[in-house]
Amino acid sequence: MRLYRKITVIASLFISICSYSQDCVMPISIQLDEDFANVPDAAANALYQSLSRISTVNGLTTDSPITPFVLTAHCDVLDKSNIPGPPIQTVYNLGITFYIADTYTKKKFGTAYITVDGVGTGEVKSYMNAFKQINGKNSEITSLINRGKANMMKYYDTQYSNIIKEAKRLASLQQYEEALTMVLSIPLCSKGGEQATAYGLELYKKYLNRLNLYVLNQARALWAAGQDQATAYEVCALLAQIDPEASCYADAAKLLKEVKSQVRSDIDFEMREKYHDEIKLERERISAMRAVGVAFGNGQKPTTTNLMWLR
Repeated sequence: MRLYRKITVIASLFISICSYSQDCVMPISIQLDEDFANVPDAAANALYQSLSRISTVNGLTTDSPITPFVLTAHCDVLDKSNIPGPPIQTVYNLGITFYIADTYTKKKFGTAYITVDGVGTGEVKSYMNAFKQINGKNSEITSLINRGKANMMKYYDTQYSNIIKEAKRLASLQQYEEALTMVLSIPLCSKGGEQATAYGLELYKKYLNRLNLYVLNQARALWAAGQDQATAYEVCALLAQIDPEASCYADAAKLLKEVKSQVRSDIDFEMREKYHDEIKLERERISAMRAVGVAFGNGQKPTTTNLMWLR
């Protein structure tokens, strides 16, 4: 099912990006440099989740795997005290500075500053509860994000042709996954959005054709190695993954006909039912997550960057 998973993830990414682009949602990454964020490691994820919530409620998305823009935060302890127990409660008053910046040019778009209080049984719990108090609709935060979005739009309006040009270079090397992540990062609401979407569809078709041909060749090799009942099931399972729109579909149908002629006539029905059951389960898994990039993007992007230059 690896082929189907990769194709569906890319399709989900494409649909997701086209959908959010219609509302002019801009792509951004959430990053926490541990030296910059100045929070305990165990509480860092809570801050990350708060930044993600801020992004969502203010028209930003982290779905695009390639973007130069980052939302991050730095935390300072303004006051610390304890409330007698049992159990003893730790109280923190934190000052949090939010930043939006372009990590390629190292240009800071602005900052927003808020204070929050957190109470918990220990330092980490206190930090985590403080981060939960962050209101994504705070006027300082929304003002910062609006400034950031204006700068992002300027970037895509002026750079979309260069992004598409680089995507075409990658496509010429058959690096379709990376090319797709680049071209689909361009919001539809930007100046080059429609052009990027049209080219993305071209890339997607080329990518599907390459993957489907690879699967067809696997099925051919398998059938050539042994033409018994067990092998027929494996071959049919592969052939069932080939998209009817793929350029090699006619060849796949021809091979399927050959397989059926040498085994039980009901094999195609049995395999189709099994495959549909597997697809149903696969779709349920995929629907539970937002596509975060194509296969190329997985593991390619660092989770942290040196952000000390923002201070």
